[in-house]
Amino acid sequence: MAGNSLSNDVSKGIDDTMEALRWCKRHLHDRKALDALRLIQLNLAYLAMALDWEMEGENDKAASAIDRFWWQPHKDDADWIGDPTLLGH
Repeated sequence: MAGNSLSNDVSKGIDDTMEALRWCKRHLHDRKALDALRLIQLNLAYLAMALDWEMEGENDKAASAIDRFWWQPHKDDADWIGDPTLLGH
């Protein structure tokens, strides 16, 4: 059951990353796009670590990597309209 939850979180993380990249593409000359790209870079590293650890059976480490993921790196609290639980840490 924990693996399924982790897989769901990784899948949501990939979707979130793709949405953030699309936002950056639309806002190329916005300083916030640079910051979002840096967070995306970190998020991709965390996703890769989570998948690697999950494949090695290290589910606690994989969950820890997902816990470090920054949700919605392209949005501020003021910009967010939706589920506030998906905001960054």
